[in-house]
Amino acid sequence: MAGFEFSVARRLGWKAEGRRRVSPAVGVAVTGVALSVVVMLISIAVMLGFKREVTNRILGADDAVTIIGYGEASEPVAFNPAEVLSAIELPEGAEITGHTSIPAILKTPDDFLGLELQSTQAPQVADTSLVLSAGSAAQLKLERGDRVPAYFFINDRLRVRMLSVDSIYRSGFGEHDLAVGYCSPRLIEQLRGIGPGSIYSLGISNITEEEIEPLASAIYSQLLRAHYAGELTAAYGISTILQTDGNLFSWLRLLDTNVIVILILMGLVAAFTLVSSLFIIILERVRTIGLLKALGASDAQIRRIFMLMAERLVLRGLAIGNLLALLLIGLQAWTHVLPLDPVNYYVDFVPVRLTLGSVVWLNAGVLALSWLVLMLPAIIISRISPATTMRYE
Repeated sequence: MAGFEFSVARRLGWKAEGRRRVSPAVGVAVTGVALSVVVMLISIAVMLGFKREVTNRILGADDAVTIIGYGEASEPVAFNPAEVLSAIELPEGAEITGHTSIPAILKTPDDFLGLELQSTQAPQVADTSLVLSAGSAAQLKLERGDRVPAYFFINDRLRVRMLSVDSIYRSGFGEHDLAVGYCSPRLIEQLRGIGPGSIYSLGISNITEEEIEPLASAIYSQLLRAHYAGELTAAYGISTILQTDGNLFSWLRLLDTNVIVILILMGLVAAFTLVSSLFIIILERVRTIGLLKALGASDAQIRRIFMLMAERLVLRGLAIGNLLALLLIGLQAWTHVLPLDPVNYYVDFVPVRLTLGSVVWLNAGVLALSWLVLMLPAIIISRISPATTMRYE
């Protein structure tokens, strides 16, 4: 009997009886499903692309895991990185960077800016060189080659160094850029009075977001065991980029909620369109329903016939929607035609990324939802009487 229902559903056209053109309900149903699929796929692609692009930029701008040395007064102290590296195990491919830093105030005749100067790893950097972000340089009205006095408070004494702006960079992270500048490690060593090779923090990078928490926990346990065993001369603390830049990662997680809301709304739009369209299709084929009942077809069989007809509309809408969405996503991925303000969004274009799994699950979800919602209008078929439908005009 399933073959009978499928055969009848395949042979029944989408044109109403006595009409030459396809019913407007058919066009509305296909268009509604196609547009809903386009919006849902683009929303998923933008969410996945935005999360990947911003996450990569965050991980590229700062260390994923940072090890900091502490003295007896719980104040940061300089330490030998070899001591730490001998006590921990790192995953393959992880990159190690030692940092020294010092708070400073840059003063110009018109303005001033407090920031943390960190040691740069660039080779052959002069002791008086300064690397500023574009935001910091704009606030202080500095350009490359300009000289600016930097004030340092060390051991309750004020020290001044005249620094020269060697270069200006743009990372896209406004708040981070305004809080951080870079200088020669030798300048920090001289001001703090520490020996060459000593650092204040050890950064670990080139690891994925999923590896950050497990790696930080493992390193903390290893350092703790080594400290109690007397193998370390200082206590060490651990911080992760998920903590220092937690507001950015929370903002990225909020995107999931926005996409879920969009998917629900578009699913409701597609469901409402299908239900109303199937109602119209059923009413346009009342005489066909009466004829099938008169020939002995059961209500359940007729319901399945019309649901199969409606599923044909869904499949056509899915095909059109997927094709159009993939074309638009591919166009944006290759040309970056839609720009963004990097000051507010941290990227200068709308990033997109789509996975095969997300496409398959979305299409499967639309098919399942459409089958469920189409059961409601199909129920009215059982109330149609063969005697009255044969006289229906």
